[in-house]
Amino acid sequence: MVTDTTTILLTEGELRLRGWPSDVVPPFGLVAAGAELRGPARLRRRARHALVASARPFCDSITPSPLAPDECPPTPLPPPSTLATWLASDSEGLVAGLPERERIDLVLAAAHQTKARTLLVVRDSGAETVWRRALRERGFSTMTNDEGACALAITSAGDAAHSMHWRAHRHDLLVVDRPEQMPAPTVHAVLDGSAALHRLGLVDAHGLARVGEWSAGLGTLLAVAAVDSSPRRLHLHLPLSTTERADYETAWHTFLCAFDAFAAAQPNAGFGTFIQQARRDDSQRPALFAWHRALRVASYNAAKAAACAELIERHRGQRLLLFAPDRASTYELSRAHLIAPVTAELPRRERTDTLTAFATGRLRALVGPRLLDLGVSEGSADVGILIGGGFGEAQQAARVRRIATTGIVYQLVAQDTVEVGRAHRFARTPAAASTDVHPRR
Repeated sequence: MVTDTTTILLTEGELRLRGWPSDVVPPFGLVAAGAELRGPARLRRRARHALVASARPFCDSITPSPLAPDECPPTPLPPPSTLATWLASDSEGLVAGLPERERIDLVLAAAHQTKARTLLVVRDSGAETVWRRALRERGFSTMTNDEGACALAITSAGDAAHSMHWRAHRHDLLVVDRPEQMPAPTVHAVLDGSAALHRLGLVDAHGLARVGEWSAGLGTLLAVAAVDSSPRRLHLHLPLSTTERADYETAWHTFLCAFDAFAAAQPNAGFGTFIQQARRDDSQRPALFAWHRALRVASYNAAKAAACAELIERHRGQRLLLFAPDRASTYELSRAHLIAPVTAELPRRERTDTLTAFATGRLRALVGPRLLDLGVSEGSADVGILIGGGFGEAQQAARVRRIATTGIVYQLVAQDTVEVGRAHRFARTPAAASTDVHPRR
């Protein structure tokens, strides 16, 4: 198995090492397969380090061509303070809490310093639009689709996870923006499938508790920036109508009966286990449907529709974002108030044009269930309305950051429902320290 030179290959997204020295311990995760060692593409970096440390020659056939001088992105001046820390950590690691402008500066500076072709992985097409617009403003254009080697390609996490088998050898700098808002299996597929030597993770402050999940693929936590001040937040507690209350209580009772029985039988199992089990069990599936029904009633109802109408009129002329709980409520609000909708089912060009129109001031209001979370630049709106109260802390924090610190965020919460507890849990987090509660009669 010993040869003079070790060859590093990437075949169908899998790392393969030929001629590995028998007296050098291979990185953990590589397994012998005949005359080769095989493993996930992310182990390329560790394999190179092991060979360099043992002074063994190797041929790395994966290495993309470095950026030519005219391809390098402009480097921000002065360079971001976190750049030196990242470079000193062998260009690998996670940075938490950076505001949007500093994130962009750090990515450009990292690409400039490493001269590496960059793959930027973001959550969805809305986030892609924001990044492309911000990079164009800095005089650096990106490729819309990765048809060949390019200086910086941007793609969504879902697309990257499915296409990394052919993307892996085209980029030597992998940047993952906000992994805490991506499905965990998708993030791990991206990290394991990339062969990039340089890796940078950009995490929000709410993602700090999960940095250990990404350390194998992105490195350790290097810096935590102070959280910016937040806009004023008001919780509006709204009553359900008699019919809605009866519908909610019936659905919630059906769910609780099944869940209580589940919890008694499996006291150490969590809610996620109940969901997985109920999907497969005919006797528990009605309880799962009832849970979804209760959440739908709480997330959008007559009182919330009326509150939206009142708030839209009150803030007419200001830059307004309505974060709807689903597509149905999005289109209802769009028709009722002549507000442009942004949903995943719209053609990509239409979504991009709509988000650009808001960024340039041609549109003053947008409504959408998810793509607005990252599809609008931070601090670009005056008013935010969180219509559903069932979002996670990381998602709520992302939505609040779309609103300027001088603005206001309304969170509409259905009284005496599961939304109340969720809203209060979010209110106790540092990023939501100044929260008022205003019940409506």
